Amino acid sequence: MATNVKYYCMAFLKDGTPSVRTFASTKSIENKNEDERDKYIIELKNKVKNMTDDTLEAIEIILAADYDLYVNGDGTNTYVRDMETGTPKVYVPPEPTKEELQAQALANLESEYNAQKEEFKKDLDTANLAGNTEAVQSIQQEFMEFNKAYEEAKNNILEKGVE
Repeated sequence: MATNVKYYCMAFLKDGTPSVRTFASTKSIENKNEDERDKYIIELKNKVKNMTDDTLEAIEIILAADYDLYVNGDGTNTYVRDMETGTPKVYVPPEPTKEELQAQALANLESEYNAQKEEFKKDLDTANLAGNTEAVQSIQQEFMEFNKAYEEAKNNILEKGVE
């Protein structure tokens, strides 16, 4: 990322996720007068803190290269702040919980159920329009079996979870 900004002031959440940020004046950060530099940094950190209602874990002055990793990644990975070292680290998403897996399985089952139900409706409409009572009865029977299988699959997910 091409930029003329050398430093940023960035806030991080407890899990290292970058939050609000602003650029920092290179001249002020590299000021030889420690009192002026420290005063500027304190004011800048307060400015960043006031930019959000989130609970912030850390507010730091970072280099543009680190900022770029946090905001844009490296083309393959995304990055969060390592809260122990204060450096960027590759974000590894947590494994989904049992509840999340169960919710996803139920959503997939519901989606498949609704799609198949629409097919049954189309077939039933066609059979009704043709006056084919034998086909209507067959479709109705298949639909009842399909509903039973759906309920069993749903209950199985709810009772046993997903592996």
